[in-house]
Amino acid sequence: MKKFLIFLLLLSGINFAANAADTADYKQYTIIKTTNNYVPLRDAASDNAKRFSHLEKGVKIFADDTKNNFFRVDLGLDKYYWINKKYVDVATKVQKKELATIDEIQIYENPKYYIAKIKLSDIPPYNEIETSKNSVDFIIYDSILDKDKLIQTIQTNADFKISKDEFDNLKISYYSNKPLSGHNVQIEGNNLLLKVKKPFLYGENKPFENLTVIVDPGHGGSESGAVAFNLKEKDINLQISKKLKNSLRKNGAKVYLTRETDEYKDLYKRVDFAKSKNADIFISIHQNSLPNRKKVNEKHGTGVYYYNKEAYELSKEIKDSLVKKTGFRDDGVNLASFAVIRATDPVSVLVECGYIIHPKEAKKISDANFQKKIAKAITIGIKNYLKNNF
Repeated sequence: MKKFLIFLLLLSGINFAANAADTADYKQYTIIKTTNNYVPLRDAASDNAKRFSHLEKGVKIFADDTKNNFFRVDLGLDKYYWINKKYVDVATKVQKKELATIDEIQIYENPKYYIAKIKLSDIPPYNEIETSKNSVDFIIYDSILDKDKLIQTIQTNADFKISKDEFDNLKISYYSNKPLSGHNVQIEGNNLLLKVKKPFLYGENKPFENLTVIVDPGHGGSESGAVAFNLKEKDINLQISKKLKNSLRKNGAKVYLTRETDEYKDLYKRVDFAKSKNADIFISIHQNSLPNRKKVNEKHGTGVYYYNKEAYELSKEIKDSLVKKTGFRDDGVNLASFAVIRATDPVSVLVECGYIIHPKEAKKISDANFQKKIAKAITIGIKNYLKNNF
């Protein structure tokens, strides 16, 4: 049943305002703005520290200290976060936080997404937090929502819930009884668009009919990847990727490669390419290695890596199919922070087909007929993912 609701925030009793506004009247802040996309906010002043959030270009941030070439960021939470100075421009200094005003929230949908559109005076920091494989919370910091403004839900099935977190920040939550099929935050002028992709459509006879897949041959050009037995990982990645492209297309999917030849491609340009094609699934193809190659008899085989909770089921189905079809050792479904799979839209995984440093596996993964077997196994894994979850 379609929803058509208009809520007056005054009646709801929800009041969003950052606590920092009350406590920071005499604290000096440096206003900085992000100059790049995919800018990480980190737990500590180090490029190796855990990522708290990723921000797009044009986000206004209040910093109150510096350390190790990092600005310390005050989000009004129970701890501070850090951003590398190379990703920001310095605007000015102020004595008090100037909270971004939320003028309006509209909730609607288009053919592919459910969308919460937030109109603001400035773009403040935000976060996407996957609370499970089925749900995501969007948190908007350093902002205040005028109680006289409207929250509109315009004829949509979007199941967004608007509330506040423990620090009085705006929280917009989405839950589905199916695994998330992708989500992202997009900046358009002074609007934040919180977008959740609609669940994949699965048809028994044509499961790939509505699917767009990006196949990413890892490495390339000056970046060879792992090398062993006169084999270069970049070459095998491209060979398998082309066969996977053919396999998926035969099954009805729309497929693109991030590179068609032996060329270097920046990691984030691969992600941008996937977004430009409005991709549903992103699969990065690799061959594994070890820092200590002497341990290859203990650890080898085929494994799949994911970063976001929404990608776990796809990782598992691909891994299970590969183990079954190749006969390789099960190297598991693994959580990892690789740049090409951190993006939350599309559903993204990285496949380590085998170990290039393992003599028997290297011989197989470089064989054209065996590469077709790998491509078929990944195709079956995607099909099982769609069938068992949608």
